[in-house]
Amino acid sequence: MLRNNDWLLMNSIAYKVHGIEDIDMMRKEVMKQLAYIIEYDSASFYMADPCSEKALCRPVGINYSLKDMQDYINRFKDIDYSEGLMYTGRNIAYKESDLVPDDIRKNTEYYKAVYDVQGWHYSIHLNICYNGRFVGIMSFFRKKGREDFDYNDIFVLDLLKDHLALRLYREITGWKNRKYTVRECAEKYQLSMAEEKVLGHLVTDASTEEITQELGITISTLRKHCNHIYRKLNISQRIQLYDMIES
Repeated sequence: MLRNNDWLLMNSIAYKVHGIEDIDMMRKEVMKQLAYIIEYDSASFYMADPCSEKALCRPVGINYSLKDMQDYINRFKDIDYSEGLMYTGRNIAYKESDLVPDDIRKNTEYYKAVYDVQGWHYSIHLNICYNGRFVGIMSFFRKKGREDFDYNDIFVLDLLKDHLALRLYREITGWKNRKYTVRECAEKYQLSMAEEKVLGHLVTDASTEEITQELGITISTLRKHCNHIYRKLNISQRIQLYDMIES
């Protein structure tokens, strides 16, 4: 059960969910504060893509690199055996070990590609939904050799689920008509200086020849930068930039 100090901390976390204006900063701060109650080695927090409820975007993590989180979105989400829970409309916390027995889980393609590589074994997740709509997922992981999460940890996440669901829903529904500046996009998606310059030209509808001449780079270098930008922004073509970024 929670101690008195834990209850005070939970009240503080609930306040931060609604009080911290920047959604990425809020999510990271929530995960950091939860470390005082839930012991974990790594954590991630994805939001639902406002354009597609079955896609993830804007990952933030603790001891989990942005590259690896983007790899999950681009390469591994579709083989995640718990993916189906994201779209049930259920606002629920659960232990991964309750879904699939260990002897089966360790032999899955997903476990080998993600958990083995990161050195994890156990995890706990909060599937976040508002009025049946999936809006995000927060996950915590423990290294091999540590004990599994327990039901007190699930209780803690249950206390926060309604707060997070309302905040994420309001944020996502407010994204529809809001575009980022090139600078905001570069900061949020950790673009390099060269990638930010390329992005600035891409959103002005400049041609390949114009961009290479203006930046003094080759076509192959431009293609490399474009591929990196698309991967970090989780998009596949240039036209999608116009829906995200101010020209």
